[in-house]
Amino acid sequence: MTAEEIIQSVLSKHPEVTRAQVLEAFEIEKGKSGGLIEDETLLRLIAARYGVEVPQTKTYNCSLSISLLVPRLNDVTVSGRIVAVYPVKSFEGKQSGKYASLLIVDRDCLLRVMLWNEKTSLIESGELKAGQIASFSHGYTREDRNGQTELHLGSKSVVKVNPKDVDEASFPFISRFSTKCGDVTKAQQNIHLNGNVREVFPSSTFTRQDQTNGKFLRFVLADDSGEVKVVAWNDKADEIEPLLRIGVEVRLVNAKTKSASKGGFEVHVDAATYVDFSASREP
Repeated sequence: MTAEEIIQSVLSKHPEVTRAQVLEAFEIEKGKSGGLIEDETLLRLIAARYGVEVPQTKTYNCSLSISLLVPRLNDVTVSGRIVAVYPVKSFEGKQSGKYASLLIVDRDCLLRVMLWNEKTSLIESGELKAGQIASFSHGYTREDRNGQTELHLGSKSVVKVNPKDVDEASFPFISRFSTKCGDVTKAQQNIHLNGNVREVFPSSTFTRQDQTNGKFLRFVLADDSGEVKVVAWNDKADEIEPLLRIGVEVRLVNAKTKSASKGGFEVHVDAATYVDFSASREP
């Protein structure tokens, strides 16, 4: 499909949108990409934002910036530094299978990558690890339950670890996006912190409304800007409790902050959070 045909597809589905608006959006995205992405690819991105699915007529081998991704794109290639690796899980139903996820970053932002079925072997074998740079080809994008774009990898997808001719400066470590402990002053999602454990409190259990048992563990994380209280919940509390001790360095990726009962704010750690006890190894 040509660039003009993509524009017409958007205009026909959205009469309220003008050609000038589409072209203006195109010029903005072209400026962001520095002219490194083909015009047709950029127009496909814009069309997807309007809910217009454009049939794929060719394969694009260029790697897109994570910030340009929107839901409902096919045959996507991105590269990034792996900053979190989550364990493989199984699911049951009409078709049973396995899934796992990664978090990667490039120069601009963070992206969740979902691996399905046989692709999870890359995690089970230890081939994919935090700190590596990897490229992910022939994936497709979807919107998660929080409205964020994520990349999915199926049987036809290809993963390359530490690809050649990569500019490592384009793929920073998660520390570039981290918040200082003393700067936790509002409720927010997807926060990343790094610090030393200053205090650890005994874990506690509680009974939920459905009569199942839960667990939480509190500790204090500190850096040169100050300190913040952290609450780890349920399975995550079980996971980190044996490793927590005063003075150990910890990185939290994809945590959230909430108002504390006694004022101020605290960091909450759950199944969506990646906790790294090897943070001091990062340059």
